[in-house]
Amino acid sequence: MKNNWKTSDNQQTKTKKPANRKLTRGAMSILLTVLFIASVVLINIILSVVTDSHPMYIDVTENASYQLQKETKEYLGEIKDPVDIYVLQKETDFESGDSTNYKYRVQANKLIHAIENSSDNITLHYVDLAAEPTFTTPYTQVDWTKSHAVLVKSGDLYRAVDLTDMFDFDQEQYSQYGNIVITGQKVEQALTTAIVNVTTKEKTKVTVLTGQGEQDMSAFTKLLENNAYEIETVSLLNESISDDSEFVIIYDPDVDLDDKAYDTLTKWLNNDGKFGHNLFYFPNDQHELSEFPNLNALLADYGMEVRYGYVYENDEKHIIPGANHYVSLYDYGEDTTYTDNLRNSSIPVVMMLTMPVNITDDTMAKPLLKSSDKSFFFPRDMQEDAIKDFDPKTESLNGAAIGIRNDGTEGSKNSSVVVIGSYDALTTNYLSTTAYNNAAYFVNLFNTLSNRDDISVVIEGKDPSSHELGINSMNAIMFPSILVRFVIPIGVLVIGLIIWIRRRHK
Repeated sequence: MKNNWKTSDNQQTKTKKPANRKLTRGAMSILLTVLFIASVVLINIILSVVTDSHPMYIDVTENASYQLQKETKEYLGEIKDPVDIYVLQKETDFESGDSTNYKYRVQANKLIHAIENSSDNITLHYVDLAAEPTFTTPYTQVDWTKSHAVLVKSGDLYRAVDLTDMFDFDQEQYSQYGNIVITGQKVEQALTTAIVNVTTKEKTKVTVLTGQGEQDMSAFTKLLENNAYEIETVSLLNESISDDSEFVIIYDPDVDLDDKAYDTLTKWLNNDGKFGHNLFYFPNDQHELSEFPNLNALLADYGMEVRYGYVYENDEKHIIPGANHYVSLYDYGEDTTYTDNLRNSSIPVVMMLTMPVNITDDTMAKPLLKSSDKSFFFPRDMQEDAIKDFDPKTESLNGAAIGIRNDGTEGSKNSSVVVIGSYDALTTNYLSTTAYNNAAYFVNLFNTLSNRDDISVVIEGKDPSSHELGINSMNAIMFPSILVRFVIPIGVLVIGLIIWIRRRHK
């Protein structure tokens, strides 16, 4: 009987062990599931708080429409001073608009958030002026009658950004029908240049000379202002150049300098033997060189002369498709001093109707921009009947050059005269496109001559309507939020349901 009882006890023990093991496993599964769900909920709460203040996006648009350019991120990442960006609307109002404008406004808002997220020293605010009408009162240097959309502030410095600075508009629609139709955005450049200006404490002064029938160069002076240069306009007929001005620009003058103006300029360049000044000269191609004796003499003092004619480019690699031989691409000179800080020196400069600059004294002057060795000089005054017998010499011609003078001692400052053979090089068409390096190169040239760090912010505008990779770019792909709030919880429920069903059938 004892053996029978022992067998029964063993069987009972064997029966209990699987039951206990099953119960333990079930409890552990429930505990792990609860802990996992609790972790997901906690992560969801944390990311919700983070993304509310610092939105997180994954941009899969073809041209990265919702991302800042690398150059912008690098510049913003180095900002040391606190910067406040005030969008002068509620965020929902800023993004509002019809179907045409909405996509640009949404894109602009995402880029503004990206600017904030690029630096711990940048803080973004949205101000409802209807609810806070006194907000603009302290900013007395701003004309608040204009359509300002954003105010950028650092310390005591501030700069208002207009809607026309942030967006391109269909001018015909606006002028004829009063409709504001946005055709493109440039918010990244507008806000970054505003940040440059409010964080640059000392600005370099540039004097633009008037009184000799010069052409309008507002496109370039605007670019310089965006890069923290201070622009003043002076007529040497009745004014003088400021002592603290480091640059003077003579842009396509219609008449020569008179003797007084010539003396003023030469003395300014000499700077009482201290040098340190720079003159930029863009010659006029519509007049004989003999009509500009004083300007010719000034160039001769710096080892250069201008030829009366144009660079005719014959190298297919230097000719723009669809353009004529007088519109061409230029290579940089061998001296890399003025290209070292370029972000992309592989992009060329384009110029049109370029008057070649000869080097008459290579101890003072050197080329800045050069044509190919297949180009030739075409005289401006060549008669039509002489063209058939014209047998030009092919050679590399200088589209721009620089002459330098100093006191001859080591470490002394230089005064420079820069001659650019084409005033078209600084027109809107060539400065506004990143297909050419005109804007970046000439700003970098100013930065180098004034011994400033390269802070040029030549930024490409982006079109949010370009092709996407299967995801709606207008929503800017709020991926982390969607992942945590929907994908992971649904996935956990599905996995849990599968496990439960499998165990029920075991």
